[in-house]
Amino acid sequence: MAKTPWAKFSLPGASAAYAHGSSPEFRRALRSVFGPLVEWVRAFPEGEHAWLMAEAPGDGSLSTFFRDLEKRLVASGSLWVVLPKKSFAAELSFPFSWNDVQQAGLAAGLVDNKIAAFSPRLTSIRFVIPLARRKSISTSSRGRAKTAT
Repeated sequence: MAKTPWAKFSLPGASAAYAHGSSPEFRRALRSVFGPLVEWVRAFPEGEHAWLMAEAPGDGSLSTFFRDLEKRLVASGSLWVVLPKKSFAAELSFPFSWNDVQQAGLAAGLVDNKIAAFSPRLTSIRFVIPLARRKSISTSSRGRAKTAT
């Protein structure tokens, strides 16, 4: 039985899945891998989400990028960060190494737990909130929801 191309990305079932990235290669690969299952957005919708995919920025701060995205995840959510494979980084004018991206995610309080090829020239890293922090995040999220009503 052949696996679907998106199986390795653990889509969230009935929850919405969003992706943001501006390079033509990212957008083509997104359509090719996920079809209509993942919605490309110019900006992530407000609120917390179970599954996000974002193209790592070729300029600007990786720390800011990860801090912003970490706040958008539900406690058990997945953040997939897409970047050029090492052999294509220079050709795609990407200034950061895989290690730079991983370290920025770790510094934002996330852990990486999976790597998956996204296209022939792009790879992806899945980041999640560590188990030890999930309970406090779930509790604080419910607290915010109660306060808002």
